[in-house]
Amino acid sequence: MSSTSGGSPYLVDQVRKAAAAQAIDYMRQHLAEPLQLADLARVAPFSPFYFHRLFRDVTTMTPARFLAALRMAEARRLLLHTNRTVTAISRCVGYTSTATFTTQFSRLVGTTPGYFRQVARLLEGHCCHVLAERLHRTAAGVSRPRLTLLVPESQPGDLVLVGLRGKERGTDVPTAWTVAAGSSAVPVVARPSAYHAQIVLARAHSTLLSALVDEEPAGYLVGTAEVELTQRGATIGRVLVRPPRPTDPPALAIGPIGRIIETLACLSEPPRWPGSAPLATDAALTPVAIA
Repeated sequence: MSSTSGGSPYLVDQVRKAAAAQAIDYMRQHLAEPLQLADLARVAPFSPFYFHRLFRDVTTMTPARFLAALRMAEARRLLLHTNRTVTAISRCVGYTSTATFTTQFSRLVGTTPGYFRQVARLLEGHCCHVLAERLHRTAAGVSRPRLTLLVPESQPGDLVLVGLRGKERGTDVPTAWTVAAGSSAVPVVARPSAYHAQIVLARAHSTLLSALVDEEPAGYLVGTAEVELTQRGATIGRVLVRPPRPTDPPALAIGPIGRIIETLACLSEPPRWPGSAPLATDAALTPVAIA
C-alpha cells in the first residue's frame, strides 16, 4: 500500500492512526533491535516516504525520534526499578555502545543514566500533592513577559509540566520546560515567540515517578496548544487535557525529565554525592523554568 487517497477523510484518518499505532506497537516489542524506517513502513504497510509523513502527522514526531523516546522511557524504568548496569540497560534498548547510549540519554533526558537513577530513587513514594505544596510555598512572583495557560482540569495538588517548542526551529524537542504547582492558571516564563506547547498534568494522588516514569494511565493527563508570547505576555484560553493515547509519545521521554526530577528532589531531601552536579535551589522555583 502506498497511500490512502480516494477514501473518505474520516476513513483515511482512521487508517493513518491505525498504521501509526501498529508501528508504535512493533517498536515497543523490538526496542533492542536495530530498526530502520523501511522495517516500520513494512509493518504499516506503506512506502517509507508516505509512512514517514503520516507518522509525523499523527504523532507530531518522526519515527526515529519516537523510537528514541520509547527507548529513553524504557531505560528510565529499568534504571529506577532494576539494578542492571548501564551497559546491560543500553543493550536492552537497542544500543551496542554504552558510550553512545550515555551520550544520547544525557542529551534527551537531561542527566547521565547513573545520576538519573540516584535522583529518581530519592523521589520514590513521593506523591505529587506533597511536592506541589512545597513548590507552591517556595515559588516567587513571575515578571513579564510570561505566558499564562488556563488548564481547567488542574487542581492545587497537581503538578503541571509545560514544554515549549519554538515553531520556527523545526525540531521535535521542546526548547524550554516549566513545572508549576497545579491551579487553573499556570504561568510559563519564556522568550517572546510562537510556540507549540506540550502539557503533562501529573495527578495529585499519584506519585511523580508513577506518572512520569512508569506512565500509569490514571496518573497523568496530556494536552497541547498553539501559543504566541509577546513582550507584554499573553493568556491562552482553555487548554484541554486528556488521558494519553497509544499514538502519544511517552510522557517527557524527550525533555529534561532528569533535571525536573532533580529539581523536585531538592524539595524533599537534597542529595549530596561527591562530584555530582549541583541541585537547583529554591531561587530557581519561580515556577521552575528549565531551558
